[in-house]
Amino acid sequence: MHLSNRWLTLRENDYELPGGKRLPSYWVIEKPSYVLVIGESRKGLVLVREYRPGSGKVHLSFPAGFIDEGETPEQAAVREFQEETGFFASKPKVIGTLDAQAAWLKATCTVVHVEASDRPEVSAVDAEIEAVLLMDWGQVLEKVREGAITEMHSVAGFYMARDLLDRS
Repeated sequence: MHLSNRWLTLRENDYELPGGKRLPSYWVIEKPSYVLVIGESRKGLVLVREYRPGSGKVHLSFPAGFIDEGETPEQAAVREFQEETGFFASKPKVIGTLDAQAAWLKATCTVVHVEASDRPEVSAVDAEIEAVLLMDWGQVLEKVREGAITEMHSVAGFYMARDLLDRS
């Protein structure tokens, strides 16, 4: 291990593949498991606009956040959704799990669908959030198609939810 903090661990390892071939000095970033929340109210899907330090850009995406020690993905989804949007969430349902960038990043993203209140009930507490937006499924699809939503977990989570919840 070369670096570790609450956000990530950078680890250099040698790996042996199933056929016996060795990969020396392969670097992997390990991050805590996190949730992506597809929040749906009667007025539409709840998205956030927030600055992302990795890309240095503001992104339109679905709320997301780390799963705290002792939390289930469903509990984390309800908590993160309220923290980032101010909307209350209920009836969390796991709709899938993704491995984010599995070649070099060890991080599991659980996609959770929640029923959201129709308007924010409390102030959002996440300072990174620039705006909270409501869009219907068709509007989100158009934003994905035009390249306005580019974070992989948001795009994959949207299509997964659209398919599994039959919202086409």
